[in-house]
Amino acid sequence: MAFKKLRIWLGLKDDPAAISRHAKIGRGTYGVHGRTFLNCTAESPVEIGAFCSIGPGTLFLCQTDHPTDTASTFPLQSRIFRQKKNLEYLVSKGPILVGNDVWIGARAIILSGVTIGDGAIIAAGSVVTRDVAPYTLVGGNPAKVIKRRFSDETIAALLEIQWWNWPMAQLKKERAAFDLSAEVFAKHYAARQNSTRM
Repeated sequence: MAFKKLRIWLGLKDDPAAISRHAKIGRGTYGVHGRTFLNCTAESPVEIGAFCSIGPGTLFLCQTDHPTDTASTFPLQSRIFRQKKNLEYLVSKGPILVGNDVWIGARAIILSGVTIGDGAIIAAGSVVTRDVAPYTLVGGNPAKVIKRRFSDETIAALLEIQWWNWPMAQLKKERAAFDLSAEVFAKHYAARQNSTRM
């Protein structure tokens, strides 16, 4: 075990706990490490917004799909014929984009090509195979909509306010507001934004 750590330290072996350079993580987001991403590549990157909560065991499946239009799904080209590297054989449906203030429950799986909107919640153990709208709770395998978190009016206001872009000093100054209900928060700050525009 010590030899393996030495090889990582010397740069002779990749650190499995290191986050891929093709993954962008927003400020305040927690719960991610190298093993959170499977085959995160330039062709299949991951971008996670600010202030997201990523549960333990969550897995982003990036460039992991076996081609299904060939004679075999087995990676003969890389495993037997040694013509291609394994990642050249595997395909992706595109980047994974996660908005801001998203909560992904423990052991959820997010497939390539999926976009998860701001404020969404992914229930623990869910397999997300398609896009999730902002402020929507989904769950299951495959994940299905359980409910919208708030009214359309409140969602629109929260998306306009974009509190996750506030400077840290403003977040700290407004800390009491984060104990308010979403509806009250949205009305208060939407009105404040409208008055500053006039």
